[in-house]
Amino acid sequence: MEGKTMTQENSSVATVLTYDDSVLTKIAGNTVRDVDGVLSLEGNLIDSVTDRFSDETDPSTGVKVDLDNDDKEVKLAMDAVLEYGKCIPTVFNKITTKLTQTITEMTDLKPTEIKIHVKDLQTRDEFLKKNQKKDKGEKKK
Repeated sequence: MEGKTMTQENSSVATVLTYDDSVLTKIAGNTVRDVDGVLSLEGNLIDSVTDRFSDETDPSTGVKVDLDNDDKEVKLAMDAVLEYGKCIPTVFNKITTKLTQTITEMTDLKPTEIKIHVKDLQTRDEFLKKNQKKDKGEKKK
């Protein structure tokens, strides 16, 4: 497991702050899913079906993190389903701005690269209907 380390001298006591990759994926997932125009991240529909039944979606699903322990930098990559009719570059800019701000505020890490691969575009109605069918299909098994 990769982690982020911060060491500082504090009144003759050495202190170390580390992050697990899952912390960064959770921050990124929660941040991105709240951006207008983002319907889901890769994996949120298929991999977390059981989570949806309990009303608890794993926010880290579909987020890939690469931490640089020496330089306090983080790279993020994710696949997303965006809402049809929205301006994709505008949604992308909202995602990157919000991610950079949130990660900077919550950690001592600096985002140096954010990659978003648009996997699909769907209207909100298409997205909801498709997910209702998937939920019904999974319940029958």
